[in-house]
Amino acid sequence: MTEEKNISHVKEGYRHLKFNQLTLRHAVSQAIGLNAPGGTIVLYVAGTAALLTFTFSGYPDGSFSIPLILFMALIVYSMMSYSSYEFSKYLSSSGGYYTFVANGLGRSFGLTTALSYISYQILSFTGFGILGFVGFAYAILPSLGITIPYINVLWIPVSVIFILFVSVLIYKGIKPSLRYVSYAIFIEVLFFIGTSVYLILSHASSVTFTPFTAIPVGGNFIILAAMMVYAIGTFVGVGGSIPIAEETKNPKRNVPLSIILSILVLGVTIILASYSEVISWGFSNMVNFGTGSGIGAYPVLSIYKNDFGAFSSIPFIILLIIVINSFFTATVSLGTNATRVLFSLSREHVIPERLSRTNTRGVPVYAVIFITVLALAIVLSTGLAFEYIYPERPIDALLYASVFLLILESPITYIVHILTNTSLYFFLKKNNQKTHIVRHIIIPGISSITLMAAIVAAVYFDLSAPYIYGVYGSLLWVIAIFAIVIIMYTKYRKNLDNLGDFSL
Repeated sequence: MTEEKNISHVKEGYRHLKFNQLTLRHAVSQAIGLNAPGGTIVLYVAGTAALLTFTFSGYPDGSFSIPLILFMALIVYSMMSYSSYEFSKYLSSSGGYYTFVANGLGRSFGLTTALSYISYQILSFTGFGILGFVGFAYAILPSLGITIPYINVLWIPVSVIFILFVSVLIYKGIKPSLRYVSYAIFIEVLFFIGTSVYLILSHASSVTFTPFTAIPVGGNFIILAAMMVYAIGTFVGVGGSIPIAEETKNPKRNVPLSIILSILVLGVTIILASYSEVISWGFSNMVNFGTGSGIGAYPVLSIYKNDFGAFSSIPFIILLIIVINSFFTATVSLGTNATRVLFSLSREHVIPERLSRTNTRGVPVYAVIFITVLALAIVLSTGLAFEYIYPERPIDALLYASVFLLILESPITYIVHILTNTSLYFFLKKNNQKTHIVRHIIIPGISSITLMAAIVAAVYFDLSAPYIYGVYGSLLWVIAIFAIVIIMYTKYRKNLDNLGDFSL
């Protein structure tokens, strides 16, 4: 499809990003990069296991079922992504999810989705990408015999440099940044699949189907369901290509296809890696899986450091490099998407016009600056706040700050998907498209119910401090979003007149 043909679909009077810059490869890389499989495999697998062990202490070996829990989470996340898959066949805009919802449920729900999505992106950008990286480095360096100088303050310049470096890469243009991300993701996925197969083969005598059963938790499917709710976040990123649809060639084909391919690649990579981890660790040792300190908190690091024989140092060093790079590529992808949604809101006159101005590379410059300043403010204020709460524990303080922001964004992410699921049927009916009760009502409905259960579970399990701070903070954040929507709808309703209008 030529650029001219794409432009013919654009409503007059709207700014737009550069068309036909990206291919299917870029779209898939954006989604997988946003997920950060390296960081996910190291952090989420261990985190889910530790949460299971602490919450259900009667099953000390229960985390041997992590592969099954992740497989269940993948099925649910695939159902969550189905509505996005369907929508992306019809609508292609940097507004992404909020464009879907605005065209299904209306502008007020569209604005709720826009604010929620931007919140999710920036909280993940800061909580996972920046503080997650710093917390990870602070946790493992002492275990490797490396002393961190000025431990209470060093993270500040490191975070600032990290954020500025990411912002410069985004400023350089989406194609160069995604070219780098695509090569990095290819190496990352290939490395984890290859090493996981090696670990399974080297522990052939321990290979069993038990990790894909409920046996390790005594056949209690309630425990599996509860942990699956927390593990859903493992596959966040599948819809990462949606906000770059406007810049992608043949978006109504390539974006839906990228969603399917991302699910397959992430599912195989993460579940295979988790299986190789539990098999290598051993059933009888699972009580210590992810519950140690320092490097011991990340079982995959111990495995790669010891289970490759005389050459263990090589895969271990490669793993560290890949995980660190995984934080970086995720931050680039998250920042890119956040700037695209801000650009779209500005273009449609919801927020100031300046945020939709682009440079010669087609990058929304002022949106990039806004995200950079906001990220710096969130990282520094959150990190310093937790250092104040835990003055004698700088390493724990940064880890807690990271987890706080990630817990904070989780329910907000679910709101985006719940509204998208609910919108699909109404969008199809409005546009006189055929609807199907299973595909357009039951599948999105099951997904939404599961997400609602996730929100309830976060409160029901009564997490201890500091994790409960994230739950309370999230509730306040959601209330703030609703308050903004009400104010905009009642006092500045005219600003919403064009919300969700733009699509190729």
